[in-house]
Amino acid sequence: MSTLALIAARGGSKGIPRKNLARVGNRSLVRRAVDSALASGVCDHIVCSTDDEEIAREARSAGADVPFLRPAELAGDTVPVLPAIRHAVTQCEERGAIFDTLIFLQATVPFRTGEEIAQALELFVEGRHRSVISVCPLERKPHNMFVKREGRTLERLIRIPAHTYDNRQEMVDLCRLGNGVYVVSRDDVMNGEMLTPEPTGYVESDRVRSLDIDDEFDLALARLIADERGL
Repeated sequence: MSTLALIAARGGSKGIPRKNLARVGNRSLVRRAVDSALASGVCDHIVCSTDDEEIAREARSAGADVPFLRPAELAGDTVPVLPAIRHAVTQCEERGAIFDTLIFLQATVPFRTGEEIAQALELFVEGRHRSVISVCPLERKPHNMFVKREGRTLERLIRIPAHTYDNRQEMVDLCRLGNGVYVVSRDDVMNGEMLTPEPTGYVESDRVRSLDIDDEFDLALARLIADERGL
């Protein structure tokens, strides 16, 4: 088995300008992503997909390869992630890379660990799942999510009886996407319709390691955590 760790780190961001160069604990987000891939010890190739020259330089200095720049049409806020991943895979293969397993890492998850990546790959290699992702506990009851409709009216997003999860102990098996790690076969990425084909396996994460920086609040929280915990 040969693995490609692909780090997504585009230059544009509506929430935080130049977000992937923002520093958390004296390291940029893209450098943290490269560091986690290196620390895992299971990534044969580490490539950063970016449309930005400065991010490319930062990724290279951290130890990743940046053999191409992502085209602008695959770097916008509304572009789905799968076409950008397929572009990166094609570019890598055209340059001679050979791999059968993709480890996808988003640069916006600063506290992902190498151990988390290694655990996800280990589960994937067992062969019982077509994809493996990291998950963390669900913080809120699922029936407390609503959609805003006309006339200041709320509609429940998930229609389950309100008493289904009366206390947090009954929510122990509920989880959400952790965003830190995705492992999937090269063929499923190139020929499938989603990044997480079923059956999907999981590795346990937590709220800190799953923190995904989307706006200034997330960035401030990440910096506070990094300072307090020395991360």
